[in-house]
Amino acid sequence: MSTRGRLRRTALALVTTGALVTQAGIAASAVPAAETAEQGTAASDNQITLTAWDGVRDFRAGESSNLRPGAHGGLVLRGGGETVEYTDPFGDGTPVSYETGRWTSPVVETGYAIDESVSSWNAKTPTGTWVEIEFRGRKADGTWTKWFVMGRWASDDEFAPADGGVGDIHRTSVNGQTDDDAYLFTDTFVAKSGNEPEAFQTRATLYRPEGTRVSPRLDSVSTMTNEYLPDAHYTGTSDFTLGREVSLDVPQYSQNIHRGEYPEFGGGGQVWCSPTSSTMVIYSYGREVPAEELEGIEAPNGDPQVDYAAMNTWDYTYEGAGNWPFNAAYASTFGLESFVTRLRSLAEAEKFVAAGIPLVFSINFEAEEMPEAGYETDGHLVVLRGFTADGDPILNDPHGATNDAVRVVYTRENFERVWQTSTDGLTYVYHPKDVKLPRNLPGVTPNW
Repeated sequence: MSTRGRLRRTALALVTTGALVTQAGIAASAVPAAETAEQGTAASDNQITLTAWDGVRDFRAGESSNLRPGAHGGLVLRGGGETVEYTDPFGDGTPVSYETGRWTSPVVETGYAIDESVSSWNAKTPTGTWVEIEFRGRKADGTWTKWFVMGRWASDDEFAPADGGVGDIHRTSVNGQTDDDAYLFTDTFVAKSGNEPEAFQTRATLYRPEGTRVSPRLDSVSTMTNEYLPDAHYTGTSDFTLGREVSLDVPQYSQNIHRGEYPEFGGGGQVWCSPTSSTMVIYSYGREVPAEELEGIEAPNGDPQVDYAAMNTWDYTYEGAGNWPFNAAYASTFGLESFVTRLRSLAEAEKFVAAGIPLVFSINFEAEEMPEAGYETDGHLVVLRGFTADGDPILNDPHGATNDAVRVVYTRENFERVWQTSTDGLTYVYHPKDVKLPRNLPGVTPNW
């Protein structure tokens, strides 16, 4: 858990009134929304779009410099590109010269004013290499915002390689980017009132130490955009569409059995809900951390893979493992396709469960909003693994004191309301390539 969800909720309310929001560590091609042709989705005309570029064919729609198709797909550095210096703010202060290559998306017209955006990516970054993802918006007057850094990502933490070469950077979000156009809250772009973009571009820059041949590989980039979704967008509980109980086979891991472990990474417990939830979904597909990677990790109560996930999703600026796209990028290192989006209802989520895809939801709530949970939270992640025959969500809630206590059933009405009104349905989607995503609902902007 963390305070990011509650702070984000407050920030958006202030943005719509033009009030001041201070920088805080908190926390997609479009078609016009129309009246839905399918029943069961509450407030289904909410304009939420996921625009994704997956693989070389999609990347050809954009522009690239010093990049080429990789032998195993994606884009890699060609050689002879521009070099830049970067000083890791959490390193020893020594600047390192990197060779770079860059991909920039085409201009995407959303068909609505963009109030929020979150970008996510799938990439491989051998030791010493890394990627940077950025976003900018084109406003109604035709001018562009600056490029906002959405994340600087390295998949490993090998800061001092045995061969004496250049080590990994400390993965990080970037504070201090707020200007007259927008706020950047860790991983979320939030437009200021009157400056909402109507189109956007996303770009990715690949880095490798100058003089080396190893290259990062960019496999996919996606950007979720949405209009402002006030609490009033939630108009009531969606209809249950499965008509039977469905419960996917997802292992149960408690974040709380790790309390006190690795204080340099938050000390386990309540701050590890995101990597714990991500691990449950990753392991549900039989993708596991190699045994040699877990050697030396001290987890006296078991499940060292959760500690490993916390270390490998850690955002050194945010000082937490709850950065949304960092968790998705981590999942992609296990060969999974992953992205961050928003879903409009549990009826949409049911389609993923029916397809065999568990989901990770971001929520926050006060005790009286969901009394069946027995606690309250300013920011938490849980896994949706299924539904009862009555349509109540079956969850793996890592808040459970033990692994056995992680599986819970919450009331559909209460859970859907807090999920939709606290984070506007924020969702991590992870799946193997051979497990296909369900079809988007007809008549609405495609949000996956």
